[in-house]
Amino acid sequence: MSFDFSTASDAITNPLSYFSDQGKDYEKYRPIYPSAAIDTILLGLGSPIQVVAADVGAGTGIGARLLADRGVQVVAIEPNEEMRTASTPHERVEFLAGTAEQIPLKNASVDLVTSFQAFHWFDLDKSLQEFRRILKPGGRLTLIWSLWDQEDLVSKEYTRLIFESSKDGEHQPQSRMRLQTWFKSIRYQLFWQGLWLPYFTSLQRHEFEFSQYLDFLALVGLARSQGFTPSGGKGLEKLMSNLALFHQRFCDHQGSVKLIYRTRLYTAISSHF
Repeated sequence: MSFDFSTASDAITNPLSYFSDQGKDYEKYRPIYPSAAIDTILLGLGSPIQVVAADVGAGTGIGARLLADRGVQVVAIEPNEEMRTASTPHERVEFLAGTAEQIPLKNASVDLVTSFQAFHWFDLDKSLQEFRRILKPGGRLTLIWSLWDQEDLVSKEYTRLIFESSKDGEHQPQSRMRLQTWFKSIRYQLFWQGLWLPYFTSLQRHEFEFSQYLDFLALVGLARSQGFTPSGGKGLEKLMSNLALFHQRFCDHQGSVKLIYRTRLYTAISSHF
């Protein structure tokens, strides 16, 4: 994958609409995150039941619920109404409409800010300033991605099919241009290497591996949950055909395909004024 912080606000027409009509697939087929990653997010914060977190760009709340399962009280910030509606309710998760650049929370009101698989859609400076604003002094920021492992033949081929299909998607060419620019930017490279993040200190990078097993319908659902794959027409038909061949080639005797993920997690401490 490739992303660019520097063009986050102006490279596409309306990034908030990317996951419209995809909420159900997102909720059902997106992978969860490894337990060790959640352990790392919460390490040193004390009793989880005392922790208040804001999960920004929460989608359907996959990451928010993993935190809530540990006892954390989570405010899930998500701009897309369909994603909020598709979420599975959890007694310790409250959804609010909002964006990373305008978070509807008070100053110094949370102990932890998380963003699961979403930070690349945000305006770098505005979102980080908002994260710092709502965090208590010394509060923790965690940014996390799970990406298909490009050293695994099956996962690499699935990645290729997804990104090839995006050429026929309704968000082309804007989304692909933006993602390519994001990946090439110096600011991204410094962040991705764990060297720099403005407004925050003590940046650390952690990596984990986990697997997901999917039948054919799940492979299609996972593909459709991406923000840049075609939602209909010939583009979707071509993707379905390619995924059918992919499934036939790589499935086991139970009809499942194993995808391997590399989860990358960044933690940092708020540098208050």
